[in-house]
Parts: sequence; structure tokens; C-alpha cells
Amino acid sequence: MVLLAGCSGTDVLNTVNGAGGYRAESDVSYGEHSRQQLDIYRPKQNDNACLIVFVYGGSWDSGAKEQYGFVGAALARKGYTVVVPDYQLYPEVTYPVFVEDVAHALASKPLSELRQKRRLIMMGHSAGAMIAGLISYDPKYLNAVGLSSDIIDAYVSLAGPHDYFLPTQKQRWTEIFGDDESKQVDALTVNHVRGQNPPTLILHGADDETVTPKSAISLEKKLQSAGVPVTRKTYEGVTHVKLLAAMGRPLGFLAPTLNDVDEFLRKTCGNE
Repeated sequence: MVLLAGCSGTDVLNTVNGAGGYRAESDVSYGEHSRQQLDIYRPKQNDNACLIVFVYGGSWDSGAKEQYGFVGAALARKGYTVVVPDYQLYPEVTYPVFVEDVAHALASKPLSELRQKRRLIMMGHSAGAMIAGLISYDPKYLNAVGLSSDIIDAYVSLAGPHDYFLPTQKQRWTEIFGDDESKQVDALTVNHVRGQNPPTLILHGADDETVTPKSAISLEKKLQSAGVPVTRKTYEGVTHVKLLAAMGRPLGFLAPTLNDVDEFLRKTCGNE
């Protein structure tokens, strides 16, 4: 379980998951800022015509794409092409710049080429799930970069803070999101649910104390009310970190995260 502690844990997971089964391309620029770069993981064979953009978490003030190679590797071995973008962080920027960065990545030449003839899946963990959710549900971010929101075919949330999270509850969050109440409400994914939202998979750990499971339940209920296809799974005994760590070998025993993501996406990606 020491593997799950901090950045050193992701380094170990990346090392263990680095042995073949996919092709990787690092530090592809999608903008001029040093944080506007992305890594690409491609299957060696059996590309199933889906592109997953995975947005990592880190409380909007930390994280780096290199730490999540184990996620890209795991999904590429399942036949998906995966993009893991970096984005600008607090204190250099505040909300919504980090959301806008991911939208810019989707509109960039590298991703435009990858999106050709592929269905697009937005996926994220923790703070990254919020970013991916806003991109998936709120059309203004894609519209601002000349894209239509209907380019997103599905959304996968891993331990996302979609509700019961108000920046005013913590000074640190207020510094990132500002003290304008309307802006804070705008940052909550549940406030952008509409009938046109893409099919959604919500995975959460029952023992998650960082983002409590009631956030997942609230998003599910809102999507159901709007008529959006949604699947929610809550794993007993699983924490905030274990949910994602389970995607890397040899930690699959922690939770069926990888298999449940794969099962959900099979119909979307046309391989079922």
C-alpha cells in the first residue's frame, strides 16, 4: 500500500506499467505556454476507434501528465488512444483558465488529427473530473474554441467533485475560484446538466473522504431527471486514491475501475 502514497507512488506505478503493449509520444505542444503540452498513448494494434482525453486531478494547483502514464498505458492496452494533457495551475492562473486550457487542447492540431474517425471520450479523476465534466456539459468552453459540444460521445467521472463543493467553504478554494457566488455555482458540474449531455459513467469509492460519494449520487439524480443515460458504481472499501490507482497493474485488485470503464465504453466505441 506504500505504492499509493504521493508522487513516488505514481512513479512506481508508471515503472511497473511501462513494459510494452502500447506506443507513447511525449511533450506534444497544444499551445505556447510550457504547461500546454500533452502525452499520447496509442494501442499497438486493435485500435477501437475511441479517443480518451484523461484529465488528472491535484486540487487545481498540482499534478503533471508524466505522473499518469500508468492510466494511459492501461487504457491503450485495452485498445484506446489516450491523451493526457497538462494545464495551467494555481497560483499562476485561477478558474476557469484550467478548463479553457483543456478546451484549447481539444481544438489543437494534434487532437484534431486524432479525433478524425474516432469517438471522443472525456474522462477525469478528482479535480480533473470536474474539468472534464465542465467540458462535456457546458457548451461555452468548446464553443469558445470553435467546436461544438456534440463532439463528445461519453464522459467518465472518477471521484469528481460535482456537487456539495463550494469554494467559500475553504479559503484555498476561494483563492482559486474567487468569491463571486455566481462564478462558484458555475463551477459545479451539476448546474450544467441538460438533456443533450453525453452518456455518463460515474465511479466513486465508498470510503472517499476527499470527495464524498454524495457528490456522485447528486450528479446521477440530476442526469436521470434530464433523461441522460447514466451509470453509477460505488465501490465498498475504496478511497479517493485507490479508485485511480486500481487502473495500474498490479493494483487491479483494489477496484474494478479499469474493467468498468472498458465495459461502459464498448458500445460507444463500436466494439460490441
